[in-house]
Amino acid sequence: MNRQALTQYYRKHRKAIVTATSGLLYGGGWSLGYLTSFDMASAGILVLAAIVGGYDIAKTAYHEVINRTLGIKTLVTLAAIGAIVIGEYWEAAAVVFLFSLGSYLEGRTMRKTRTALQELLEMTPDTATVRRDGELQEVPARDVKEGEVVVVKPGGKIPVDGTVVDGESAVNQAPVTGESAPVHKADGDEVYAGTVNQEGALEIRTTGAGSDTTLERIIRRVEEAQEAQSPTESLIDRFAKYYTPAVVVLAIGAYAVTQNAILSLTLLVIGCPGALVIGPPVSIVSAIGNAARNGVLMKGGEHLEQAGKIDLIAFDKTGTLTKGETAVADVEGFDTDDDEVLDLAAIAEMKSEHHLGDAILDAAQNRQTPATDGGMTVDRADDKSPATETRSLPEPDDFDVVAGKGVVAHHDGREIVVGNRALLDERGIDLPDDVAEYVRGREERGETAIHVVLNGTVVGAIALHDELRDAAPGVMAELQDAGIETVMLTGDNERVAAAVAEEVGIDDYRAELLPEDKQDVVTEYQADGQVVAMIGDGINDAPALATADVGIAMGVAGTDTAIETADIALMADDLERIPYAVKLSKATRWNVLENVGLALVVVTLLLAGVLTSYVTLAVGMLVHEASVLAVIGNGMRLLRY
Repeated sequence: MNRQALTQYYRKHRKAIVTATSGLLYGGGWSLGYLTSFDMASAGILVLAAIVGGYDIAKTAYHEVINRTLGIKTLVTLAAIGAIVIGEYWEAAAVVFLFSLGSYLEGRTMRKTRTALQELLEMTPDTATVRRDGELQEVPARDVKEGEVVVVKPGGKIPVDGTVVDGESAVNQAPVTGESAPVHKADGDEVYAGTVNQEGALEIRTTGAGSDTTLERIIRRVEEAQEAQSPTESLIDRFAKYYTPAVVVLAIGAYAVTQNAILSLTLLVIGCPGALVIGPPVSIVSAIGNAARNGVLMKGGEHLEQAGKIDLIAFDKTGTLTKGETAVADVEGFDTDDDEVLDLAAIAEMKSEHHLGDAILDAAQNRQTPATDGGMTVDRADDKSPATETRSLPEPDDFDVVAGKGVVAHHDGREIVVGNRALLDERGIDLPDDVAEYVRGREERGETAIHVVLNGTVVGAIALHDELRDAAPGVMAELQDAGIETVMLTGDNERVAAAVAEEVGIDDYRAELLPEDKQDVVTEYQADGQVVAMIGDGINDAPALATADVGIAMGVAGTDTAIETADIALMADDLERIPYAVKLSKATRWNVLENVGLALVVVTLLLAGVLTSYVTLAVGMLVHEASVLAVIGNGMRLLRY
């Protein structure tokens, strides 16, 4: 090994080498003094052990003092220097070595928790097979350009973010979304760097490579979250700022009263709030790392702790409790042909960005307008058109959105109104009894029914259905068992909301809410003293998400804005991650309290032991470092939660 390599090795492992050298000198000096009469030689080796192990500690202590802050290392330095001055060389070497060893183990453990996610980055291959100039070329993955096509063979790791343009396969997305089962991917589906192609070959058009991938963004976000302090950490830091000087004053006072230097030095050592300072961060870091590996992205310790206090969760309906795949369930014309009703609604919704409008437009363009009978889809006897006949429809001459109610459009001199009962009432449009009865029946099934009005006359109604997520009832039961109240907030009317709430098993619901109304409901619950989490997936949920104590965004994998801004982000559309996230947060709060409690108990007992002469300097240091390792071990349990 050449000199440069040795230098690099030393720099990388400096702390371990210094600790080991200090320990060997300490052991050698103590053995020499115990087994022989070479007291001077023994003392010299022990002092050398203290200097080797204490140099970095004293250097940091010096900077603490000139910056007018007294930290743990200041106390250890004062104790070691004092022990040497009064001739207690063995005690000085023991204090320095034990602190150095504990500090090394503490740093190693914290690095393990902080870099746990780096294992995910290692899953991303360094190279990618790209189609360039009609040939397949292997290039560094970071050099793949946006828009280039990457070929991934069965069993290969996907090196970029992108969209499948050819092929079909099952992909293991666990590193990014936390999903345990492989996800089927075909033309048009998104895939992420770091995931594994399990079956067929895929051709992927690149949307992000190198540092611009979803996995890289997750890593960066988690690292930032782990660095951010939680309220408990901030409180303890403020406490330590005053506590450490108080220990110094206590040690000086003890010496002034007793003239016992060893007693004062021991007070300095055992008064170090090491376990108290390190306990909360290791718990927070471990929990955030665990959550990220399971597809739950925490913004920081503050939100993690807050989530542990949640006692009510408000759910958006569409896209959260339901799959967000709204489709036309039935079209009913009243003195008007069903297909004409659908076409009129589609023309009005042509420029709409609402999910109901998208479903109507899709049904009209593809002529996929099934009738239903008792909730079961049946074929229309009079529909002779092909199953999928893509049709072009004219655009409206003008178009207006009435927020939360529907749309008003004009086409070919005719006014078309498509919307709910509130829009009809607002415009003074009479609702015939037979239409009202049809709509009521559909809504009692949990479907959303909208009216179609031509030139002021209701000519039909369209029923739309969004299938509930299979996991929803189980998730509600699990949350309720954990003592958490659940409520659904929806823009749908009372009958639809009641039907969905009953099917899901949710505690309560609020219906016919505009986006600002959802925000008001959240504020109302908070005013009652409840800690509220809001879970949603759409722009219309943004006000409520921002107002809630904890905002949780659904299915944000690949979405930059959501990854950056959500308090808690579920990378996949997996409701079952919600009970996991809440329980992990509650477990973390208890873990932090356990660590703080253990640290305070140990310091109290050690102080009592010192003042009653039962605890020596070396024993105090040993117990102190043992308490530090104990809280680290307890915090690391959250990595396996």
